[in-house]
Amino acid sequence: MKECDIVQDLVFGYNDGTLKEGSKEFVENHLKECEKCNKIYEEIKDDKTEEDIPEIDYLKKINKKGKKKNLIIIILSILVVIAVFISIVAFINYYNKARVEIFLEDDIENNQIQDIKGAIYEIDENAQITYNSKEDLLKQMKERMGNTELLAGYEGENNIFPASLIVKSSKMNSHKKMEDKVKEMRGVKSITRTRVNPYELLFAEIYAKYFYSPSEGVVVYEK
Repeated sequence: MKECDIVQDLVFGYNDGTLKEGSKEFVENHLKECEKCNKIYEEIKDDKTEEDIPEIDYLKKINKKGKKKNLIIIILSILVVIAVFISIVAFINYYNKARVEIFLEDDIENNQIQDIKGAIYEIDENAQITYNSKEDLLKQMKERMGNTELLAGYEGENNIFPASLIVKSSKMNSHKKMEDKVKEMRGVKSITRTRVNPYELLFAEIYAKYFYSPSEGVVVYEK
Protein backbone atom coordinates (compact mmCIF):
# COMPACT_ATOMS: atom_id res chain seq x y z
CA MET A 1 0.00 0.00 0.00
CA LYS A 2 1.32 3.40 -0.94
CA GLU A 3 2.06 5.95 1.74
CA CYS A 4 -0.57 8.28 0.25
CA ASP A 5 -3.24 5.58 0.64
CA ILE A 6 -2.32 5.17 4.30
CA VAL A 7 -2.38 8.92 4.96
CA GLN A 8 -5.72 9.35 3.18
CA ASP A 9 -7.19 6.66 5.46
CA LEU A 10 -5.73 8.32 8.54
CA VAL A 11 -6.50 11.92 7.61
CA PHE A 12 -10.08 11.64 8.92
CA GLY A 13 -8.86 10.62 12.37
CA TYR A 14 -6.19 13.30 12.15
CA ASN A 15 -8.86 15.92 11.43
CA ASP A 16 -10.97 14.67 14.36
CA GLY A 17 -7.97 14.60 16.70
CA THR A 18 -8.37 10.90 17.48
CA LEU A 19 -4.99 9.62 16.21
CA LYS A 20 -2.22 8.48 18.49
CA GLU A 21 0.83 10.66 18.68
CA GLY A 22 2.94 8.49 16.34
CA SER A 23 0.26 8.28 13.65
CA LYS A 24 -0.41 11.97 14.00
CA GLU A 25 3.26 12.82 13.44
CA PHE A 26 3.38 10.50 10.45
CA VAL A 27 0.38 12.24 8.81
CA GLU A 28 1.74 15.71 9.55
CA ASN A 29 5.12 14.94 7.96
CA HIS A 30 3.45 13.48 4.88
CA LEU A 31 1.12 16.45 4.46
CA LYS A 32 4.09 18.80 4.46
CA GLU A 33 5.59 17.02 1.47
CA CYS A 34 2.52 15.74 -0.46
CA GLU A 35 0.42 18.39 -2.18
CA LYS A 36 -2.22 15.87 -3.23
CA CYS A 37 -2.88 14.52 0.28
CA ASN A 38 -2.71 18.00 1.73
CA LYS A 39 -5.42 19.11 -0.68
CA ILE A 40 -7.60 16.17 0.36
CA TYR A 41 -7.07 17.10 4.02
CA GLU A 42 -8.09 20.73 3.36
CA GLU A 43 -11.30 19.54 1.70
CA ILE A 44 -12.11 17.29 4.66
CA LYS A 45 -11.36 20.12 7.07
CA ASP A 46 -13.59 22.55 5.14
CA ASP A 47 -16.45 20.02 5.03
CA LYS A 48 -16.33 19.57 8.81
CA THR A 49 -16.36 23.32 9.39
CA GLU A 50 -19.43 23.73 7.16
CA GLU A 51 -21.22 20.94 9.04
CA ASP A 52 -20.53 22.62 12.37
CA ILE A 53 -21.86 26.03 11.29
CA PRO A 54 -25.58 25.04 11.09
CA GLU A 55 -25.33 23.37 14.47
CA ILE A 56 -23.77 26.46 16.01
CA ASP A 57 -26.39 28.72 14.41
CA TYR A 58 -29.15 26.43 15.68
CA LEU A 59 -27.80 26.56 19.22
CA LYS A 60 -27.57 30.34 19.00
CA LYS A 61 -31.21 30.52 17.89
CA ILE A 62 -32.30 28.28 20.75
CA ASN A 63 -30.35 30.40 23.23
CA LYS A 64 -31.80 33.60 21.78
CA LYS A 65 -35.35 32.26 21.95
CA GLY A 66 -34.78 31.13 25.54
CA LYS A 67 -33.59 34.59 26.58
CA LYS A 68 -36.55 36.23 24.82
CA LYS A 69 -39.01 33.86 26.52
CA ASN A 70 -37.49 34.52 29.93
CA LEU A 71 -37.69 38.28 29.35
CA ILE A 72 -41.38 38.02 28.41
CA ILE A 73 -42.09 35.96 31.54
CA ILE A 74 -40.30 38.53 33.72
CA ILE A 75 -42.21 41.44 32.14
CA LEU A 76 -45.56 39.66 32.51
CA SER A 77 -44.78 38.81 36.14
CA ILE A 78 -43.97 42.46 36.87
CA LEU A 79 -47.20 43.60 35.19
CA VAL A 80 -49.25 41.09 37.23
CA VAL A 81 -47.66 42.31 40.47
CA ILE A 82 -48.38 45.94 39.52
CA ALA A 83 -51.99 45.12 38.62
CA VAL A 84 -52.56 43.29 41.92
CA PHE A 85 -50.99 46.17 43.87
CA ILE A 86 -53.18 48.76 42.10
CA SER A 87 -56.28 46.66 42.76
CA ILE A 88 -55.50 46.39 46.47
CA VAL A 89 -54.86 50.13 46.77
CA ALA A 90 -58.00 50.96 44.75
CA PHE A 91 -60.32 48.83 46.88
CA ILE A 92 -58.83 50.01 50.18
CA ASN A 93 -59.23 53.61 49.03
CA TYR A 94 -62.79 52.91 47.91
CA TYR A 95 -63.78 51.45 51.27
CA ASN A 96 -62.30 54.49 53.01
CA LYS A 97 -63.95 57.08 50.74
CA ALA A 98 -67.17 55.61 49.31
CA ARG A 99 -70.32 56.53 51.24
CA VAL A 100 -74.03 57.19 51.24
CA GLU A 101 -75.27 60.49 52.69
CA ILE A 102 -78.92 60.57 53.75
CA PHE A 103 -80.25 64.10 54.24
CA LEU A 104 -83.04 64.34 56.81
CA GLU A 105 -86.18 66.44 57.07
CA ASP A 106 -86.05 69.18 59.71
CA ASP A 107 -89.03 67.72 61.59
CA ILE A 108 -87.75 64.13 61.63
CA GLU A 109 -88.29 62.29 64.89
CA ASN A 110 -85.74 60.17 66.73
CA ASN A 111 -87.66 56.93 66.19
CA GLN A 112 -87.66 57.60 62.43
CA ILE A 113 -83.87 58.01 62.50
CA GLN A 114 -83.64 54.67 64.30
CA ASP A 115 -85.85 53.06 61.65
CA ILE A 116 -83.53 54.35 58.91
CA LYS A 117 -80.48 53.00 60.73
CA GLY A 118 -82.23 49.64 61.20
CA ALA A 119 -82.94 49.41 57.46
CA ILE A 120 -79.27 50.07 56.73
CA TYR A 121 -78.09 47.45 59.22
CA GLU A 122 -80.36 44.89 57.54
CA ILE A 123 -78.20 45.28 54.43
CA ASP A 124 -74.86 45.59 56.21
CA GLU A 125 -74.72 44.90 59.92
CA ASN A 126 -71.16 46.28 60.05
CA ALA A 127 -71.96 49.58 58.36
CA GLN A 128 -70.59 52.73 60.01
CA ILE A 129 -73.28 55.39 60.48
CA THR A 130 -72.41 58.93 61.56
CA TYR A 131 -75.03 61.55 62.43
CA ASN A 132 -74.32 65.13 61.33
CA SER A 133 -76.54 67.81 62.80
CA LYS A 134 -77.55 70.99 60.99
CA GLU A 135 -74.91 72.84 63.00
CA ASP A 136 -72.24 70.28 62.02
CA LEU A 137 -72.98 70.78 58.32
CA LEU A 138 -72.94 74.57 58.63
CA LYS A 139 -69.55 74.38 60.33
CA GLN A 140 -68.21 72.04 57.61
CA MET A 141 -69.37 74.40 54.87
CA LYS A 142 -67.63 77.32 56.55
CA GLU A 143 -64.40 75.30 56.73
CA ARG A 144 -64.65 74.30 53.06
CA MET A 145 -65.33 77.81 51.86
CA GLY A 146 -62.63 79.33 54.05
CA ASN A 147 -64.69 82.50 54.45
CA THR A 148 -67.14 82.49 57.36
CA GLU A 149 -68.54 85.90 56.40
CA LEU A 150 -70.28 84.40 53.35
CA LEU A 151 -72.43 82.25 55.65
CA ALA A 152 -73.00 84.86 58.32
CA GLY A 153 -76.62 84.98 59.43
CA TYR A 154 -77.34 81.31 58.74
CA GLU A 155 -76.99 80.22 62.36
CA GLY A 156 -79.87 79.00 64.49
CA GLU A 157 -83.30 79.08 62.88
CA ASN A 158 -81.85 80.47 59.65
CA ASN A 159 -79.68 77.38 59.13
CA ILE A 160 -80.58 76.06 55.66
CA PHE A 161 -78.42 72.93 55.86
CA PRO A 162 -80.20 69.64 56.66
CA ALA A 163 -79.01 67.12 59.20
CA SER A 164 -77.73 63.89 57.65
CA LEU A 165 -76.61 60.32 58.21
CA ILE A 166 -73.29 59.42 56.60
CA VAL A 167 -73.02 55.69 55.91
CA LYS A 168 -69.83 53.76 55.12
CA SER A 169 -70.48 50.17 54.14
CA SER A 170 -68.17 47.20 54.61
CA LYS A 171 -69.70 45.47 51.58
CA MET A 172 -69.03 46.17 47.93
CA ASN A 173 -72.03 47.29 45.84
CA SER A 174 -74.27 47.74 48.89
CA HIS A 175 -74.68 51.53 48.60
CA LYS A 176 -77.27 51.26 45.83
CA LYS A 177 -79.27 48.75 47.90
CA MET A 178 -79.18 51.13 50.86
CA GLU A 179 -80.38 54.03 48.72
CA ASP A 180 -83.28 51.99 47.34
CA LYS A 181 -84.15 50.74 50.82
CA VAL A 182 -84.45 54.07 52.61
CA LYS A 183 -85.26 56.68 49.94
CA GLU A 184 -89.03 56.37 50.50
CA MET A 185 -88.85 56.15 54.30
CA ARG A 186 -90.40 58.89 56.43
CA GLY A 187 -88.04 61.69 57.38
CA VAL A 188 -85.71 61.20 54.40
CA LYS A 189 -85.28 64.38 52.34
CA SER A 190 -82.74 63.23 49.73
CA ILE A 191 -79.85 60.80 49.24
CA THR A 192 -76.46 61.03 47.56
CA ARG A 193 -73.88 58.29 47.14
CA THR A 194 -70.52 57.59 45.53
CA ARG A 195 -71.27 56.40 42.00
CA VAL A 196 -67.81 55.57 40.62
CA ASN A 197 -65.99 52.23 40.78
CA PRO A 198 -62.82 51.79 42.87
CA TYR A 199 -60.45 52.31 39.93
CA GLU A 200 -62.19 55.47 38.70
CA LEU A 201 -62.14 56.88 42.22
CA LEU A 202 -58.44 56.14 42.69
CA PHE A 203 -57.29 57.60 39.37
CA ALA A 204 -59.59 60.62 39.78
CA GLU A 205 -57.99 61.36 43.15
CA ILE A 206 -54.50 60.93 41.71
CA TYR A 207 -55.39 63.31 38.90
CA ALA A 208 -56.88 65.83 41.31
CA LYS A 209 -53.83 65.69 43.56
CA TYR A 210 -51.05 65.89 40.96
CA PHE A 211 -52.58 67.31 37.77
CA TYR A 212 -55.69 69.24 38.79
CA SER A 213 -55.96 72.91 37.99
CA PRO A 214 -58.71 74.80 39.90
CA SER A 215 -59.80 76.43 36.64
CA GLU A 216 -60.83 73.01 35.26
CA GLY A 217 -63.54 72.49 37.88
CA VAL A 218 -62.83 68.75 38.18
CA VAL A 219 -65.06 66.71 40.49
CA VAL A 220 -63.09 63.94 42.21
CA TYR A 221 -66.09 61.68 42.65
CA GLU A 222 -69.77 62.10 42.08
CA LYS A 223 -72.31 61.60 44.81
